[in-house]
Amino acid sequence: MKNLNICIDIDGTITSPYHYLPYLNSIYNKKLTEEDFTTVYWAELYGDTLEGMLDKLHSKYMNSYSEAKVVEGVKDVIDELYKDNNLFFVTARNYSLTQITQDWLKKQQLSQIPLYSLGTDNKLHKANELKCDIFIEDHPNNALNLANGGIKVILIDCNYNKGVEHQNITRVSSWKEIKDVIDKL
Repeated sequence: MKNLNICIDIDGTITSPYHYLPYLNSIYNKKLTEEDFTTVYWAELYGDTLEGMLDKLHSKYMNSYSEAKVVEGVKDVIDELYKDNNLFFVTARNYSLTQITQDWLKKQQLSQIPLYSLGTDNKLHKANELKCDIFIEDHPNNALNLANGGIKVILIDCNYNKGVEHQNITRVSSWKEIKDVIDKL
């Protein structure tokens, strides 16, 4: 199928799901590992609120956003998908992070794709507005919300989304698998 509208999350989807781990460990003087991240509520793992955690991350490690690396296969798959489909980055990142995110996307040679910084985890409204056919996501609650809203979700497998199942969710472990799933539609 060609000319799909594909929404793509950023954190944990085109970047490693555990990218922020060393920064948070440094802030909170902890030694948590990827295996410890069995919940999306990372603030609980560090004994803080989400707001407190983000305030500390932003005040000490704002550079963490610009230092993120794209995971293997992202650039090639996105370049292929871009040829025949409409792609959109839809992120829960706050609006205040839009410029740093755009600069990072440009550095990754992904700036041709429109960016929507929502400032909220609720992505269903934007997905519907963009007439999204497929949403590539890692966050379990976002994936279920989108799937319940009738959107097909490709879920990047990670420790904090184990057990998430829905008829509209396809779990993958690589961007090569994402391309294979989309090619079969």
